[in-house]
Amino acid sequence: MTHERLVQRWIDAWAHVRELEVSDVEGWPLVHVESPSRESEIVCAQPDRSTFADMLQHIEGDPRAMLTVIAADTDPYRSLTLPTGVRVDREDEVLMATHLVPQPVPAIDEVFTTRWDVEKRRHTYSVEHDGRVAASGVVGVLAADAVYDAVETMPAYRRRGLARHVMISLSNRAADEGATSGILAASADGRGLYEAIGWETCLDMWSLMGNA
Repeated sequence: MTHERLVQRWIDAWAHVRELEVSDVEGWPLVHVESPSRESEIVCAQPDRSTFADMLQHIEGDPRAMLTVIAADTDPYRSLTLPTGVRVDREDEVLMATHLVPQPVPAIDEVFTTRWDVEKRRHTYSVEHDGRVAASGVVGVLAADAVYDAVETMPAYRRRGLARHVMISLSNRAADEGATSGILAASADGRGLYEAIGWETCLDMWSLMGNA
């Protein structure tokens, strides 16, 4: 599979699960995220350096607009001189993928309870303690692809195996729904966990925002 195809599958599944509209800007996908962090995100998969530089005009000066490049090596883009109306937002993310196979779910302490909530295309798994969420994550499926969202362990509950428990629970649910591949955008904090349970780092990501 080409890198461009992997990125497109991630966008397709992400938009499907969140029910987002995707349009087009100069041939690149424009995802209408409409979230607290941003209104829109343009995603460029391995563009040439000059093309990416030209795309900066679409976010310049707009603090609700994001431009993300995904490539095997993002260093050439990072060497660009950015306009004053553009700032770096995320520079430690990577796109990861895995082949999904059911795995035994790691046990967690008996003080925790677990719960599934299903809303349309999103399956949310929560681990709770005394009525509070200790860890949670979301998975959704489009055809053979599962995408993951908002996988998080609260600070007071870290280093207790909850993140691994949540990820494997989500992956098993996705496999039950027919998914054979998993794709996600991982931060530096999450990357180690995902690699430990069999995920592969495929591409680097670099995200810019408009700066008012």
